[in-house]
Amino acid sequence: MNYDIGRTPRILVGSDHLSGLAGILKSWERASAVLIVDAVIAEGEYIKTLKHALAGVTIAQYIIPAGEPTVEGVNAAAIYARSFPRAVIVGVGGGSALDIAKQVAAIVASHEGIEHYLLCANPFTGRRPIIAIPTTSGTGAEVTRTCIVSDTFGRKLWTWGDEMLPDLVILDPNVTVTMPAFVTTSTGLDAFSHALEANTGKRKNAISSGNALHAMKLIRQHLPTAVRQPENLETRAGMQEAAMLAGLAIDNSGTGIAHCIGHALGTLYHIPHGVAVTIALEATLAWNIEGATEEYSSAAEVFGVTPQELSNAFKTFLEQTQFATAIKTTAILEPQVIAELMNAPENQPMLNNNARVVNESQRLELAELTVRVWEGYMK
Repeated sequence: MNYDIGRTPRILVGSDHLSGLAGILKSWERASAVLIVDAVIAEGEYIKTLKHALAGVTIAQYIIPAGEPTVEGVNAAAIYARSFPRAVIVGVGGGSALDIAKQVAAIVASHEGIEHYLLCANPFTGRRPIIAIPTTSGTGAEVTRTCIVSDTFGRKLWTWGDEMLPDLVILDPNVTVTMPAFVTTSTGLDAFSHALEANTGKRKNAISSGNALHAMKLIRQHLPTAVRQPENLETRAGMQEAAMLAGLAIDNSGTGIAHCIGHALGTLYHIPHGVAVTIALEATLAWNIEGATEEYSSAAEVFGVTPQELSNAFKTFLEQTQFATAIKTTAILEPQVIAELMNAPENQPMLNNNARVVNESQRLELAELTVRVWEGYMK
């Protein structure tokens, strides 16, 4: 088997590393930074700590709008960043903030908007250095070359390129302790979905599977505790490590049907990403195992069960992590529409990477299973 493992950023783990951040920028011969920050973090204490650590660096701050990245949001942030030549781009926040920061860094040197690069339509022509400081433990965006962005029609699309891989990642558990329980749950289960699908998909390999399996073990160990004890730094650090490992896994091996369906749910009903992929994973896991049992044997070992028992073990895990409380919308889902969007160009890479081959009639079957699971939570 031939495969290619992408470059891994420099990763600093632990709360002590912020103190050396200004020195790192100096070593890069950069004297300014544009902080791209989500609104919740911008109002909290951590941003003050970060700015203090950047003493001597000229700082500009751009607060991103609520919600997942959009073409308009990325382009507006890029226009702002272009006013600060040679500034390092620092993303501080969850997956949305990091994805916006990464895309800004990749287009700020050009005059094109991010729509020019959707679905790899055109190569990036330059970049700025990127520092990623994740405040949630889910997307793994801090170590991936892929970003999510919705176009002007509301379609949930993606961009990809080495230019969007951060140069430096800081995993500081202190920034995650104020995360609400429902966000801890949904982002942590997103990381689990990344790990499981990277470990079972057609593009899996020994290295990405190693990262994915350890991520699953860490999530099983730490996520229930993180939900119950949000200020437990040990478990918060464990979840950061898990999300990062799962991010490395999907960056090299991709995702599968849960993300294919999850992206469709995001486009159609604006269901938050972590909730959408978790619903889809619960709905499709037993079906996948039935047709690709051996692919799930190592994941089943994480739970101490057989592959045939894994689906029920996952449902128990959802109860342990209080997943039902993370669902904040009552959208009415339509299986036929979901099945059609699963086959859209932006979702085909995930569909085709799934552990079990999915034909046209099975797309509708899986969409119907997803609706059934969703309606169960609505009761």
